[in-house]
Amino acid sequence: MPSSGQNAQQVPTPQASKSLSSRLRISLLKNLFQTDTSEEKTFFALTLITGILSACTAVGLYKLIYFLTDTFGTNRQFTLQAFIYGLIATVISGYLTTRKFPTTAGSGIPGVKVALSVFHGKLPFKNTIAKFVTSVLSLSSGFSLGREGPTVAIAAGIGSFFGDYFHLTKKRVRALVAVGSAGGIAAAFATPMAAVVFTLEEVVGDLNEKMLGSIVISSVVASVVGQYLMGNRNSYFTELHYTLNDPRELLMYLCVGIMAALVGTLWVKSVLKYRALSIKIFKGHKLTIITLTFFAIVGFSFINPAVLGSGHGTIEEALLSLILDWKVLLSLLILKFIATTMSYGSGISGGLFMPTLLMGAILGALVGTAFKIFFPEIAANSGAFAIVGMGAFFATVIRAPFTSIIMVFELTRDYNIILPLMISNIVSYLLASRIHQGSIYENISEQDGIHLPKREDNEILESMNVEDAMTKDVITLGSKLSIKDAMAKIKNSNITGYPVLENGLLIGLVSVNDIASAYAKRKKGQSTLADICRRKIIKVYPDQSLFVALHLMNRFSVSRLPVVSRLNDKVLSGIITPQDIVKKFGYQLSQTKEGEPITI
Repeated sequence: MPSSGQNAQQVPTPQASKSLSSRLRISLLKNLFQTDTSEEKTFFALTLITGILSACTAVGLYKLIYFLTDTFGTNRQFTLQAFIYGLIATVISGYLTTRKFPTTAGSGIPGVKVALSVFHGKLPFKNTIAKFVTSVLSLSSGFSLGREGPTVAIAAGIGSFFGDYFHLTKKRVRALVAVGSAGGIAAAFATPMAAVVFTLEEVVGDLNEKMLGSIVISSVVASVVGQYLMGNRNSYFTELHYTLNDPRELLMYLCVGIMAALVGTLWVKSVLKYRALSIKIFKGHKLTIITLTFFAIVGFSFINPAVLGSGHGTIEEALLSLILDWKVLLSLLILKFIATTMSYGSGISGGLFMPTLLMGAILGALVGTAFKIFFPEIAANSGAFAIVGMGAFFATVIRAPFTSIIMVFELTRDYNIILPLMISNIVSYLLASRIHQGSIYENISEQDGIHLPKREDNEILESMNVEDAMTKDVITLGSKLSIKDAMAKIKNSNITGYPVLENGLLIGLVSVNDIASAYAKRKKGQSTLADICRRKIIKVYPDQSLFVALHLMNRFSVSRLPVVSRLNDKVLSGIITPQDIVKKFGYQLSQTKEGEPITI
């Protein structure tokens, strides 16, 4: 019979019961917060927070740059004070970029794309803070760059920080990076729809991305918060209401698209040439290049201060047809072309959105003014051509045609110009794609040895079917073949797996290892391939894309897939392996690069 001491140990005291109950509640709470539902709630909350902070970042960046630029005097013809302040800010920003945080160079959007494709969305938060500091200093110095690209990079870094801090899955971290990117664009431009499309089209690289819902939420939240902090504004520019008076005007807008493709491509090549020449001359001393570029910007301020900064005010003037002299427009285009080439080519922190839109607006206004001289009875107001030029030039340089159309519409709220805008954008995009491959982001990254993922790669995979790449002459094994005979048959073969057929129909798959293992063990009841083959088969159909085939191989960790008929999934049509896909993909990619048109 147990002693009283033993009974005391077996019967829990009230305090022990209370402690046990507390531990159980804590355990239950932990399990609750580890469920998928909890993670979804956490992700939703972080989506809202990221959207709000993206808007605060965009507005804070704008106001701080505006304040410093006005204080330094770098938004007008330089004085001695502006020169000193601008030089100090340039040297500090350049030093941080070239010596401490090289990822802060340029707009930062290529870095976000690399993080999404290589590092599962991980962006070091110290680099995000450094991007904010370097962008404020460089854009306050008068460089012919914009703040929108850096805003995207910083907002994406905020999303990445939250995803990493709360230990979310890789998929959710990537989603929060996209959420931040969309929020940054939406708040910076007050264009929620364009922010969604740009994030999917350019940052993520997939217009069918499943994270669409969270991107939309972030875009809307950031846009609302941004408008509240900036004061309720209906559009980024003054609302315009141009009309299409004569169908023949469409031919003129088509000419705008052609000119945008030619000049935009020339600008991209100029940036690449400037970067290559600078590296060759200065032997990699990037801070020297940045400093000398600042001196050039100072010189431009004495010729025409309108080339300084992003050029928002000058775009407004072009859209309102306030600049009517073609000589003024031409000189401004040339100066902005050179200033932006040097600024972006130097590698200092700064973006391209507004400078690109400005060059496009000036180019469009210039073409419109020329048509107004020669065809006064047909040509519309030059402001309408400026709107179309903005979109066409953006599509040429950034290679995001859908974003361009929606963004220009949201910036101006002029629906009447949509048709000319679409025509011009399509022409500029297709012509630019034939003349020169890749966007400015892709080209600069390639020049630096970084290979960004391209939309065309996925498009090629999705456009090719399994039947285009599969092996039709398949070596199969009969289900009644003995394991001993099977060993003899596969002895000199380099194939690692075989379909197993019974009466001509597929019943399973068997690998060389399965046959060897069964032969070595010789278990009772395992005398034929029908006894050891794997009956659960991961199949693919001939009409499915190669993208689907790769996804299935990766998901189920298999090295080959049987291709079966949709009419009867027991009828074997072929076999497809990663080697087949790579071979077909490489051939198709080389054909495209040799000059086949890329469709949108």
